[in-house]
Amino acid sequence: MKSTLGIILFSLMITGCSESNSVNEIIEQPILNLAKANNSQAQYIPPTFIGSNVNEQKELLAHLTAQTQISDVQLRQKTLIELALFSSDKNQSLAKLETISHSLESLSKAQPNDFEMMAAYGNALSYQAVFLQHNLGQMNFVSRKGMRLMDRAIKQAPHNLGARLLRGVSYANMPSFLNRAKFAVTDLLLIKQHTKSEPTSEFLSFVDYYLAMAFAKNDQPQQAKALWQSLKNNASPNWQSKATERLEEAE
Repeated sequence: MKSTLGIILFSLMITGCSESNSVNEIIEQPILNLAKANNSQAQYIPPTFIGSNVNEQKELLAHLTAQTQISDVQLRQKTLIELALFSSDKNQSLAKLETISHSLESLSKAQPNDFEMMAAYGNALSYQAVFLQHNLGQMNFVSRKGMRLMDRAIKQAPHNLGARLLRGVSYANMPSFLNRAKFAVTDLLLIKQHTKSEPTSEFLSFVDYYLAMAFAKNDQPQQAKALWQSLKNNASPNWQSKATERLEEAE
């Protein structure tokens, strides 16, 4: 049951956020508040680089952990990687997730205009609901608080693609009756529109897979099937397999 809810609430949340940097090329991106930017002056901030797969994330985390001194930007990157790795950890526990959540909360409070971090904190809170099935009141509280934080991040910084990615994949995984899929469609389409990744990249396969899920839950089954079929025909074996399973379920 826990694994099923995990898939619904938070699956591969921020794996593969970028493919432009190597492990030893950590780019310190400025933390900007673009909430007041108008459409003609929009500057889209790319998601923080955290590695394109689990092995790369582990290598980058080890690199950051080994530093004798770590900058604030590297600290937030390290915490985002820890959150991503938690989603694929076979030994998950609420205690581990709460530790990560506390770090995200502290970083978010220290930088109120860091909307990607705000969304990541909301994301982690929503994930805590997986472990709180025995306490429906608390499960509902953390889930709703998490969604509010993700929504607030997008409202205040609509051009922050990191926050968009976090919310988009999270909402694509949520049940249809929660009516969050339409937001996931908007978020993930924006990611596709403004990404600099190659069309056949792992990152875009990741985005297309969850965009298809959002389409399916937003009563757009033909768009969903078209994306999954494209992944089945053109993506790497991992995404081909996932897309094939979805197409079989859709029949």
